[in-house]
Amino acid sequence: MKLINRIFLLLSVSSALLACERDYDQPLLTEPEYTGPAANTTIAELREIGAGATEDVEFIIADDLVLKALITGNDESGNIFKKIYLQDETGAIEMEVDQSSVYNYYPVGQTVYIDLNGLSISVFGDEQQLGHPDGYLYRTPWEEFTAHVSKDGWGNPENAKPIVLDDISAVNADVEAYKFKLVQFTNVSFEIEDDKNIFGPTEEEKAENPNAYGERNIKDSHGNTIMVRTSDYADFSGDILPEGTGNVTGILGRFRGAWQLTLRTADDVSDFTGGNAGGEGEGEQPGTTKTILDESFANGIGNNFTIEDKKAEGLNYVWTHDEAYSCMKASAFTGSPVESESWLVSSPLDLTNASSATLTFEHAINKANGAAPKDYQIVAVSTDNGSTWETLSGISYPAGDSWTFQSSGDVDISAYTGHTVIISFQYNSTTASAATWEVRNVKVTATIGGSSQGGSGGTAIEPVPTNK
Repeated sequence: MKLINRIFLLLSVSSALLACERDYDQPLLTEPEYTGPAANTTIAELREIGAGATEDVEFIIADDLVLKALITGNDESGNIFKKIYLQDETGAIEMEVDQSSVYNYYPVGQTVYIDLNGLSISVFGDEQQLGHPDGYLYRTPWEEFTAHVSKDGWGNPENAKPIVLDDISAVNADVEAYKFKLVQFTNVSFEIEDDKNIFGPTEEEKAENPNAYGERNIKDSHGNTIMVRTSDYADFSGDILPEGTGNVTGILGRFRGAWQLTLRTADDVSDFTGGNAGGEGEGEQPGTTKTILDESFANGIGNNFTIEDKKAEGLNYVWTHDEAYSCMKASAFTGSPVESESWLVSSPLDLTNASSATLTFEHAINKANGAAPKDYQIVAVSTDNGSTWETLSGISYPAGDSWTFQSSGDVDISAYTGHTVIISFQYNSTTASAATWEVRNVKVTATIGGSSQGGSGGTAIEPVPTNK
């Protein structure tokens, strides 16, 4: 009996030690597939069902209704707060959600199926909104949201195509058809006032009202105008309004009978003839530090990176998300080392107005088998949209034999200011060495003009609800 107990103890210890060892191979990230009941209602029908809701009385949905819709707007830039916008062929509506950084999970262009049973229709500013009866301000608690909203397929921003209009007044012809839709107004110009030349509220406006929004009009070639409304929390709030004419895309909201356009990101303003679109304004004076990129990888690859396999024969993947350790991980070990090359590539980062810039991240490298990590796990930058690359120096690398995350240190990328850049994490392996490389908390900060004065921290205060 003692012998059996000892054997059992040894097996238990061995199992525990193996459990502490991270797997090389993680399951391939599978494309989301909705397998529930078919959609049996539309947004237009949903609005009719909840027609009895008022600002004081909500309507709780008690029927087994399923809605299929496309996400056209989320909180990626901070200009949309705790809501997403849904659209189908019959109409559009906003859905309240009690969660930040929803864009990491539900990107623009994502098809979703929504189990409406148990959700509610409420009214704010005379307009219906989809939410939850138990949520603060009818915001759907995150656990409930993920239980009711199912993704189908990969999200693709190209799926969210705006209605293109050259006459702003056209939206008045059919209010129900246009409200909360994604639209693009072409050949428009901003009515710029000298003391209000940025998208968000100026310091003077915030002094008068701490909850102020930037309210700037655009005018079409027919003389019609509509207000573009921008939160102080938008990452482009301090950007200078563009001059000349161009295109403006956004969610066509409505509040107490008045139209207002909400930009999703700075990219919704494009092709202006007078320049300045996206330039730094009053909110970003010379010497101000601005975060250009901030990606933790805690909840997936996010919208700021893509994977480019240069050589991955016989491998299902090289880079993949590791949910357990909240990072992106690259490995080409499948029982034995496999030769590979795979890049984790950032979206374009605008450093055109920066005087200095810094890259930081955390990484762990293990199972390097004697290979020098800096020769196989390379971080590079491109200023010509990926045509040519330069390897970054000054990075602090782990020894290659531990799962402990280590800071890269402050990597100076000021040599690339004045350009739009792309950063890539380039994983390489051979048949002799296929290390595992884990990366998280990638951040790029830049000093806008002048000399660097360092960054400023702090926690954003939830704005008091006023208009939508």
